[in-house]
Amino acid sequence: MKPNPFPPNRALILASVTLVVAIILPLAAVGVFGLKALMSPAVLVSLAESVLLEYTLNTIAISVIAAAIALGLGLPGAWMIAAYDFPGRRLLNWALILPMAMPAYVLAYAYTDALDPSGWLYRDLIQMLSAIGIAFPRMDIRSVAGAGLIMGLALSPYVALLSKTAFEDRQAGSFDAARAMGLSPAQIFFRLALPLARPAWIAGLALVIMECWADYGTVAFFSVPTLSTGLFKAWFNYGDRSSAALMGMLMLIVMLLLMWFEMRSRGRAAWAGQRPSGRARRFVVSGKRALAMGMFCAILPIFGFVLPAGLLLHAAITAEAVPQAGPLFYQAITTIGLGAAAVLVILPAAWICGYALRNGSSWLGRAVRIASVGYAMPGLVVAVGLLAWSGLFTELADQWLNWRVALASTGALLLGAYLTRFFVVGLGPIETGLGRITRSLDWSASGLGLSRLQVFLRVHVPLMRGAMGVAALLVFVDVVKELPATLVLRPFNLETLAVSAHHLAADELLGQAAWPSLTMAVVALIPLLVVGPLSGRSQQ
Repeated sequence: MKPNPFPPNRALILASVTLVVAIILPLAAVGVFGLKALMSPAVLVSLAESVLLEYTLNTIAISVIAAAIALGLGLPGAWMIAAYDFPGRRLLNWALILPMAMPAYVLAYAYTDALDPSGWLYRDLIQMLSAIGIAFPRMDIRSVAGAGLIMGLALSPYVALLSKTAFEDRQAGSFDAARAMGLSPAQIFFRLALPLARPAWIAGLALVIMECWADYGTVAFFSVPTLSTGLFKAWFNYGDRSSAALMGMLMLIVMLLLMWFEMRSRGRAAWAGQRPSGRARRFVVSGKRALAMGMFCAILPIFGFVLPAGLLLHAAITAEAVPQAGPLFYQAITTIGLGAAAVLVILPAAWICGYALRNGSSWLGRAVRIASVGYAMPGLVVAVGLLAWSGLFTELADQWLNWRVALASTGALLLGAYLTRFFVVGLGPIETGLGRITRSLDWSASGLGLSRLQVFLRVHVPLMRGAMGVAALLVFVDVVKELPATLVLRPFNLETLAVSAHHLAADELLGQAAWPSLTMAVVALIPLLVVGPLSGRSQQ
C-alpha cells in the first residue's frame, strides 16, 4: 500500500484535537458534577428514597416498549420491501422515510387530541361500540405505555431503514443459493438475512433506546416522570444541581454502555458502505398475500406521519385556530436560520476530523470516536454540561479579570450544544465519502504538482459534493427537530417552531400548537426527500 502523499500536518492534528475536546467538554462537566454529587450521602439518600427509582424504571419501560414496536414493525417491513415484489412496493419504499420528519412529541400532540379520554375520536369510539353492545376499555394515552407507543411509532424508521439497506446490500449469491436449496422466504429471513443484517438492526435498536432516554418533549407533555423530566425539574425548577448532575451522569453511563454493547455486538462485521455484487431476485407475490404485505408496510408511514398530520389539521380546524402568519413565519425563519448556522459550524468540523481520520494515526481515530458519543447524549444533558461550564467561566472571569460576561442563553452556547449532539451526523457521510476517494487520485494530483490545498479544492471537494449535501441536510433536519437543548439554551425571545409548539401544547392549546408542528414537519420533510436521491448519486 502506497503511503499518503499528503500526511496530516500539525495544524490539522491540533485542530482535530481541539474540536474533540470542545465536543466532549459538556459531557465531562456532567461526569465531574455527578461524581461530586456521589460524594454527598444526603443527595444519594434523598434521590433513592424519593424519585430516582421511579424515574429510572419509567425510562426503561418506555425504552422496552418502543424497542419492541420498532423491531415488530421495522424488521418485517424492511424485509418485505427488500425481498418481495408486490404492487405499491416502490411507493412504500419511499414512504418509509416520512415518519422521520415528525418528532415523537409532535405525534404525542396529534394522538392526544384524538385519543385522550376527552378527545373527539375516543368519545366517538365509545359511542359507536356502546351502540352495538361492546364495552370499550378505558385507556390513557398520557401514560408510560402511551409514551412507549408514541416513541415506537416515531423511531421505528431507524430500524426499518438501516435493516432494509443491509438486506439489499447483502451478496446476491447468498440468497440465490438459499433459494436453490429450497429454503422458503421465511427460512431465508430467519436463518440467513437476519444474522447477516445483525449489525444494522442492532444499531437501529440502539438508536431507538438512546432516543427514548434522550426524549423530553413527549414525556413532559404526558407528565410521565422519567430521568429527563426529573433532570429538568431538578436543575431549572428546584435549583438542585447535585441531583440533576447525578441523573445526568446516570444517563451518560447508560448511553456509553449502549454504545459499547452496539460496537461489541457488531464485532468485526462491517455492513455500512459495502458494495453489493448484485441484487438478489425478489420474490414476486400477488393477491391476498401482496395486499397483506402492502397493508403491513403501510403501518409506519400512515401512523407515523399521514394520520398524525391529518389529526393535527383536524385539531387546528375544529378549534378554529387561525394561524398567525407573522409569528409563524418568524418562527420558521428562525428555525431555518438555526439549522443553517449549525450546518456552517458542524460541516467544517466534520471536514477537519474526516481528513484527520483519513490521514491520521489510530490514536486520533479513537479520539474522534470518543467525540461521537455526543449524539447518544440527551440534549438536556448536553445543555446542563454547557451551563455548568458557562457558570464556572463567568465566575472565574469575574473574580480574576473583573469581567462581567454572561454566556448562558447565547447563540454561541446553543451552537456548541448542536456541535456536541450532531457532530457525528455530519461526520458519517463525510468520512464515508472520503473513504471512497482512492490514494491513486492523491498520487496523480501530487504528480501533477498540485499542493495540498489545490488537491482539496480541485479534486476532493468536487467528488464530495453528494456526501457534503447529505451531511448538511441530515444535520439541518436534526437541528430543526431538536427541542430540549434549544428550549434551555436559546437566547431570550428566540422562538423556534419546536419551542413554540411545546409551549402551546403545554398550555393545552393543541389547535394552536398544530400549526408550528405541521410547519416543522414540512421544513424537515423537504430535506429528507432530497437525501435519498442525493445519497444514491454520491455513492455512484
